[in-house]
Amino acid sequence: MDPLQAALQSRGMVLVTLIVLVGLSLLTWVIIGSRYFALRALRRDIAQFRLEFAKFPDVKAAQEALGKRFVRLPHVRMLHALLKEIHALEQQGPMGEEDIDTLERSMRRTSEPLVDELESGLSVLGTVASSAPFIGLFGTVWGIMGAFGGLADSGSVLQTVAPHIAQALVATAVGLLAAIPAAIGYNGLGRMSKRMVTDLDGFGLELLNLVRRQQVRVPVLPI
Repeated sequence: MDPLQAALQSRGMVLVTLIVLVGLSLLTWVIIGSRYFALRALRRDIAQFRLEFAKFPDVKAAQEALGKRFVRLPHVRMLHALLKEIHALEQQGPMGEEDIDTLERSMRRTSEPLVDELESGLSVLGTVASSAPFIGLFGTVWGIMGAFGGLADSGSVLQTVAPHIAQALVATAVGLLAAIPAAIGYNGLGRMSKRMVTDLDGFGLELLNLVRRQQVRVPVLPI
């Protein structure tokens, strides 16, 4: 029996399983496509931002010149959070070395949701990659149980239930077809987002070093 024909002729729990797996497969491809293009564009903008940021003598000048152009970048949002915290500290007096630790803790709090945004969708891909084969196997086992149950009740020859067994086995194949792209997408997108998270962490350390060296009063500027 043709696999597509077997899938179209499925009934009951096997059909429900196939519908669930097809839905998971479509969701997987939507996430892979949208996140890939989004991360690729973000990576390009980050590279441009980092190149231009290195030309400025201090963080204030960088925010004034680049804040509005690259407002959606996590690096700029971290820069804005740093300047806001500096402004709050300066209200209490001149900044000291102990204030650097306060800035570091503030930036860590700021970076956590930014990292979650960069890794958005990965948890769904990981779930599909790990669960889709088992969902397909469940549909297969259920279909084979029904097929042999019908054989026992009717006393028919094996050829009578062979199509039902083929329909059940299609569920495992569809489960693999959903899981394999999800696993590949999870690994590929994970590497892209990890590079950006590493760059974001490095940028945060760079900002702290700049503030430590300059020890200047930097008013916060709205983005």
